[in-house]
Amino acid sequence: MNKRNLLSWLVVVFTPIFLMGQSISGTISSEDKPLVGANIVIEGSDIGTVSSVDGAFSVEVPAGEHNVVASFIGYSSTTKVVVVDSIDVVVDFSLGIDAIAMTALEVLASRADETTPVAYTTVDKAEMEIRLGSQDIPMILNTTPSVYATNQGGGAGDARINVRGFNQRNVAVMINGVP
Repeated sequence: MNKRNLLSWLVVVFTPIFLMGQSISGTISSEDKPLVGANIVIEGSDIGTVSSVDGAFSVEVPAGEHNVVASFIGYSSTTKVVVVDSIDVVVDFSLGIDAIAMTALEVLASRADETTPVAYTTVDKAEMEIRLGSQDIPMILNTTPSVYATNQGGGAGDARINVRGFNQRNVAVMINGVP
């Protein structure tokens, strides 16, 4: 076999090894639990993937040095430098929880009163007791100005109420501030 044939034979045999894509694979976890759907991106390229249900991932990359970034919502991102030669590389990531601190939450409530630019009527406990008898509450409110209530089916709780022409879906009836 002459040198030219030997060189051709070596090129044919070893070319597929160098042309095959190498891969970076591994797992992404946090505190011994896999992170499903975590992002794995090769920095500076459009190559990336997401982790599977067991936190495993595999991404095909060309040979060379790559910055591999692993990230997941609610966890701090981690970057590792990986050198890929002719063999596949295994890299495992463990992400730490990155809690986002929020400011204090303040809940405010208000009631209609004389200064509120909304029409309202307050029916106190004594007046309710006088009117109640065996009627439904909407029927008790029937004597309040601009309120119209009707019994629908004849059973308890079937009364319908209209206030100033609006049906009961558009009217807030509150008892001690509770709808």
